[in-house]
Amino acid sequence: MATRISAQPTTRAQRFALRFPVYFRELDSPTWIEGTTENISYTGVLFQSSSSLALESKLELRVQVMVGHEGKNPAEIHCKGVVVRLEQRDVPKTHTALAVAMHGSRIVRPFNKHPVGNV
Repeated sequence: MATRISAQPTTRAQRFALRFPVYFRELDSPTWIEGTTENISYTGVLFQSSSSLALESKLELRVQVMVGHEGKNPAEIHCKGVVVRLEQRDVPKTHTALAVAMHGSRIVRPFNKHPVGNV
């Protein structure tokens, strides 16, 4: 069952079912948590995680993407966002899917496998 904090917009951004590593943390936390994207658009991301957060949690995100010919050029999307929906899952190691509305994104190369610092 999904929990949502806002009404569904009448037109949604096109979503792409892509699986990428995502690192996220609450804005006041030094600890990064790892997840995996389910889908992504220019307005948000849905990702799976073994950690659950509260609705309206403000996050910093780093999504690792592979771009270019045969995906050989790693990059990261750095952004901030807010949790707008939670979906409980009954999958081993993945208890929750978090939908995050993103803002202030930028693409950075090369990616940092162990993220530190601020967006």
